[in-house]
Amino acid sequence: MIRQRAVWGFWAAGALAAIGGVSPIVFAGFSGRLTGVLLPFWIAAIAFAACGFLYQQGRGTTSILYFVAGLAVVFGLLAILSLPLRLAVLGTCPAAPAPCPTGLPRPLTIAENNGLDAAAVLGILAIFVGFFGLALVYRRPPVPVYTPPERKIPPVQPPAQTETKEAAPPKVEPLKVEPLKAEQPEEEPELPAHEEEELPELPAHESTSA
Repeated sequence: MIRQRAVWGFWAAGALAAIGGVSPIVFAGFSGRLTGVLLPFWIAAIAFAACGFLYQQGRGTTSILYFVAGLAVVFGLLAILSLPLRLAVLGTCPAAPAPCPTGLPRPLTIAENNGLDAAAVLGILAIFVGFFGLALVYRRPPVPVYTPPERKIPPVQPPAQTETKEAAPPKVEPLKVEPLKAEQPEEEPELPAHEEEELPELPAHESTSA
């Protein structure tokens, strides 16, 4: 929706610029002194229309085209506003049909004044309407508000709780640990007492006389 408004804004600005360029000719005719506004205003109209067609190419392209269109409109406004300023500085001859012996330009006619006013107003409106379209191009789309999703499936009901008697855990008897008995050394058998053996007595040695 925002993009469509931007397109319509650019096209409206182009139409205003095109009508502004033609308005001096409509009021004063081609023989008027304000025909120089036709070319820059039509260039601005083409640039505004290009913004409406090429805005999807990016913001940079749209900004450049808008700058070119605005510059053309400003140049056309300076061209038509320089005429009354020049006449005020240099001076003018008496209004027709009085002769002009000094060779100065004639003052602005009522038709030329009307054409100048129309071109100036339409040119300024074209710049503002084009800026509205450019602002819509740079505007970011609104971020949608997050809404939590609604649950459409009914919640699952938990099963009915049944009373169950928990079995008592089996009693565990403590283990009886017997103390370790120190190993007693085995008794060695006693050896019999040592008995001294009696040696037989030797016979007495008898001496013999010679």
